[in-house]
Amino acid sequence: MDQLDRDIIRLLQRDSRLSFTRIARELQKPDTTVHFRMRKLVRDKIVARFSALVRPEALGYGVACLFRIEIGGHILPDISKDRTRTFAEEIAREELYLWVALDNEPMIIHALVLGIDDKNIEEHANTLRKSPDVVKVSVIHLRNVVKGWEISGVPEVATDI
Repeated sequence: MDQLDRDIIRLLQRDSRLSFTRIARELQKPDTTVHFRMRKLVRDKIVARFSALVRPEALGYGVACLFRIEIGGHILPDISKDRTRTFAEEIAREELYLWVALDNEPMIIHALVLGIDDKNIEEHANTLRKSPDVVKVSVIHLRNVVKGWEISGVPEVATDI
């Protein structure tokens, strides 16, 4: 992947509806070149899909938090390790979890969580805390997000349809 591929991806991340002609014009390249490069990026699974970013507040979400979830308390450490993965997979199915990752430190899950308000976030955290698998849940509120408006709910630039 070279700089042209990166530039095409950057433009598509900003607006996945851009036509090849528009991308070509912006990058000052032939549209056939952009078309060929885009087909290759999709074929090589560098571009996995095209999607729409929805403002969280349009879905009723007003806050975002980072949860640190510690799993444990099982008789054998291997059971806790296995349960950490399955627990992460379970919460990842829920809409309010935007991102879920396992830490290198065993039995730790990090999750980016959306909520209606601070009270709603605390309710979600308390629900997790009631699970017999969960040892501890720490909540970090994300305020003043600089990059990633899909988390903060404030689009950087409105685009025309």
